[in-house]
Amino acid sequence: MENMSYLPISKRCAAFLATRTGLAQEKEIILSYVIEVLVINLLNICLALLLGFFLGVLPGTVACLVTAFFFRHTAGGAHSNSPWRCGLVTVTVFPLIALLGLHLSFLSQSYIDTISAACVLMGLVKILQSAPVDNPAAPIISPLRRKKLKTGSLIVLLVLVLVLIFLRQSPWPYAQQVSLCLALSVLWISLMLSSYGHRIMAWIDGISIKKERFERR
Repeated sequence: MENMSYLPISKRCAAFLATRTGLAQEKEIILSYVIEVLVINLLNICLALLLGFFLGVLPGTVACLVTAFFFRHTAGGAHSNSPWRCGLVTVTVFPLIALLGLHLSFLSQSYIDTISAACVLMGLVKILQSAPVDNPAAPIISPLRRKKLKTGSLIVLLVLVLVLIFLRQSPWPYAQQVSLCLALSVLWISLMLSSYGHRIMAWIDGISIKKERFERR
């Protein structure tokens, strides 16, 4: 089996655990990859929060990350071929969405309500139409599991709508900013459930491929 891991720390941790538990070599490689993905995800979250902090949109960035987390585990969406490239998207996109939410929060309440409603409606349409969108490397074959994931996506969306209603009445200074970040995150998730989202991730993968070819020359 091809070695899927690139971080030395993941290889060392996997080797240590494999020695202690007597894992076969193939399982050790898989364990190394799992550890690497966990490390990368943790690093991505920390970097996204750090960027959000420096941009002055930490609450909005947290809202975006939480929304993406729950929808990713139910609705799925377009994936990159590499966890590193997925991480790059996470670190850049969500703080930028939070920054957009900050600027839009200065609009009147009627405009904010319209934007939020449009984003939620788009999310509902894409969930009913496409969710769950699985990863080609791990396709969801079971119809029952697909149904449960779609139902889970709708429940997450319903909870998010309730949070938006609560924030609309909240005196919290960041309420409008966070509510817009939640709504805009749903819009981003909707994009990732569509064919356009797959094209964007394929384009990102293509940039990396071209770079590798250039470096080989």
